Amino acid sequence: MEIQVRGHGVAIDEDLRTFVNTRAARLDHLVGRVSDAKLELRGLHNRAGPDTTAAQITMRSGREVLRAEERAQDEKLAIDQAFDKLERQIRRVHGKRSRRHAAGQVTIRDGLGTMDEVSDFDIRDGEEEGVGDLVRTKRFGLKPMDVEEAIEQMELLGHDFFLFHYVDEDVLSVVYRRRDGAYGLLIPK
Repeated sequence: MEIQVRGHGVAIDEDLRTFVNTRAARLDHLVGRVSDAKLELRGLHNRAGPDTTAAQITMRSGREVLRAEERAQDEKLAIDQAFDKLERQIRRVHGKRSRRHAAGQVTIRDGLGTMDEVSDFDIRDGEEEGVGDLVRTKRFGLKPMDVEEAIEQMELLGHDFFLFHYVDEDVLSVVYRRRDGAYGLLIPK
């Protein structure tokens, strides 16, 4: 696989290019036709703590666009982790493709079940673009809470977002973790 390497605040030398090409070659047996593959390295300055490098890989193969981003203090470690994440995504896409054609599969478009009757199901890709596979339905109770409690619950669960009943506004809201490490709050009008 031919991969373009670009750096912002990171020096790209031959040793790093060789490492990237060696790591990308390990994905060749998993991916059929790659039309475009890019690796972007960004040096990130942190006010507190050591500086880090963000490695973002974007790969186009057929209809799929796969993207993985990881951050680490060492450039090679960030690249290695991003390639590992991309490999997991490729395996997941191939698994969905093979499951989609499995016999006897219950789907929404087949009209064989409702969400109350079926908890885990897939949606087949039809003529519509952008329709992905729904692989899990999760039901949970909501209790009224404030923003600080919602952030604490989100952190305890290890998620990047959390849906909760915002007691101050008396509406469903979402708290989420931003890329800079701060938090955001979505409140509907």
